Amino acid sequence: MVTPGRAASTASRCEASVVSAVRLQPMVLFEDDDVLAIDKPPGMLVDGDGPGGVLGWARARDVAAGRPADAIRLVHRLDRDTSGVMLLARGEEMARRLGAAFADRKVHKIYVALTSPVPAVRWARVEHRLAGRRVGKGEKMVLVAEGGQLATTEVEVVARSRRFGLVRVLPEQGRKHQVRVALAELGAPIAGDFLYGGAQVARMAPRAMLHALALDLAHPALPDGHLGLRAPIPADLRSLFGEDGGVVPSDLDRRHGPPKATARRSPTPPRR
Repeated sequence: MVTPGRAASTASRCEASVVSAVRLQPMVLFEDDDVLAIDKPPGMLVDGDGPGGVLGWARARDVAAGRPADAIRLVHRLDRDTSGVMLLARGEEMARRLGAAFADRKVHKIYVALTSPVPAVRWARVEHRLAGRRVGKGEKMVLVAEGGQLATTEVEVVARSRRFGLVRVLPEQGRKHQVRVALAELGAPIAGDFLYGGAQVARMAPRAMLHALALDLAHPALPDGHLGLRAPIPADLRSLFGEDGGVVPSDLDRRHGPPKATARRSPTPPRR
């Protein structure tokens, strides 16, 4: 597992922490001739070609190191608000291999999020089918009875504060907004998420409090053939949870699994 250190934020409030994080560049977690792994700060676009986007930043960094600018390729995405682990490929062949690994569910992903309220069950496996719908200039994923894409997500409450639940989320696929929809369908949308939680939930945090904690995948170039990446909990999420009386546990990677009476959520009929 690759776990970098990170300087503590000097901001005392979560709002200040977000502003500070946006101004920071990504932190490099791991790189070699094939891949570049980063800890993406919240507020940074993924596919922007300019210096304010992950792709533009990575290409500029490669050029400065004497590498060709067009070698860097995106193989997956994070929403602008989402912080945490992102993996980029160097070269067309590696991009193809990593894209196939994500598509074939050979990349293990762990997210953490702050929800409001706390989910009613400690553990749940949520299954539904998702389809995109235009909302203004953007897109919102909705549940459909037929068609769409299957999305299966495991959710576990690992800690709680007065207003928030800290949950660990394991999506089996990588559907657009999969984690956000799964938590909203459990009646516990992500704090700060206007699209799936509405105005009241959006006012609880300066951004959607979702963090890509870890990625695990095969990497033949390494001695043990395995690459484990982990991005520390960002200061704004930790601060917001702590100010509300919560404590982030040290064993977030530990998967406790379902209780004896497993909670399982079946596909929900589409909303009209």
